[in-house]
Parts: sequence; C-alpha cells; structure tokens
Amino acid sequence: YKRQQLDGAAMFKAHTILLTLISMVLLPGTAVDHADVAIEAGQASQQQMAEWAIDRYAQAGLDLPPLVIRFLGPDLSNCGGARGRIYLDQDPIEIRMCWNSELILLHELAHAWEAHNVAAADHEPFMALRDGVSSWASTDVAWAERGREHAANVIAWGLLEDPHPISGTYPNDPDSLLAAFRFLTHSDPLHDGGPPIRLPDRSLYEGRSNPSLESGR
Repeated sequence: YKRQQLDGAAMFKAHTILLTLISMVLLPGTAVDHADVAIEAGQASQQQMAEWAIDRYAQAGLDLPPLVIRFLGPDLSNCGGARGRIYLDQDPIEIRMCWNSELILLHELAHAWEAHNVAAADHEPFMALRDGVSSWASTDVAWAERGREHAANVIAWGLLEDPHPISGTYPNDPDSLLAAFRFLTHSDPLHDGGPPIRLPDRSLYEGRSNPSLESGR
C-alpha cells in the first residue's frame, strides 16, 4: 500500500491510500491486477475497514474499477439519505459512507464491480434466480425489486468473513445465495455458506418486523 496523509481543519482527517495490487496469487498460476482505490477516512477503524473490504475483493479475484471511498460521518444527507451510496457516474466512481458497516461497504463496492463486469445479457438470467425482481436498475420500482440490488447483496454476502442471511432481497438461504454468487462471479465465495436458515431475519430499517415465512424468505 502507498499512503498519503492529508490534514483537515474542522473536518475529518483524511487518509488517502492508493492501493495498487500488482499481482496477487489466489490459485497456483492465477494473478489478479487490482485497480487503484483512494480512501478518505476520519478514523483508523474506517481506514482499516476499507482496506479489509478491498482486500476481500482481491482475495476473490474480483477486479474493482478506479474509485474513491469517502467516510462522511453519521449525517445521512451526506450520503443522499442512505447509510451508504455509490455514484457510478463520477470519474472516478465515488462511494460515500455514513455508517461504519462492513456489509454496506461490501454492498456498495459490489455495485462498482457489477457495473463493470456483469454483461447485460446476464441480467435476465440472474433475475430469474431471484424472487420479486421486476427490473435490473429502474428507480421506478422498489429497491428490493431491482436486480442490481440483489446482485450487490449476493456479492457482499459471498465476501463476508462470518456469513449470515442478508435481509431485504430473497431467497437468502445459503444454497440460493451460493448459486447466485457463482452465476455472477463464476467462482466460489470466500466462506462455506454458513448454517441453513431456520428463522430468517426480516427486520425492517425502522425496527418493525414482518412475520417469518418459510426458510429463506
């Protein structure tokens, strides 16, 4: 890693890292060329989490495009009203983080990976593997009905160190997530899938919950 520290006044201290992975051996004879990623973080734990997340993509052999990750504090308005948000139309791509969450960061990074690596011809077949998906990325449908959000959740699940069911997009049982991860990446996740689901977590963001349905839903 190449590190450069930037001093800020009343704002976060910014630590910018240009992560250049020249070659990383994942399997005998297999090397991965990783893109540059800049990190602006106000806390050492945020810096470490971003480095960890980028390394998870490298370990899985999933090349990320050039991008910048910015930790902007707990005010969700800094992230477009979300806990984390990606801006794919920026050059380089920008990820804004308002929650310190490994899962959310892996999810946002997955959007960057998917946009550059999943062919349009694969959208419909992937959507057919999932439940309740009506569009790949249209904002005219609910978040949980977008194939792109399902793809980001599937990839984030596959890169966790401690796998657990991902709420919000279904099916979320290990077998279904494994099949979806393999379809998108043509590789296996970085874990064994975790235990089968008996009582799926269907908690909503506001703290309310829906009745549990059958396993994986």
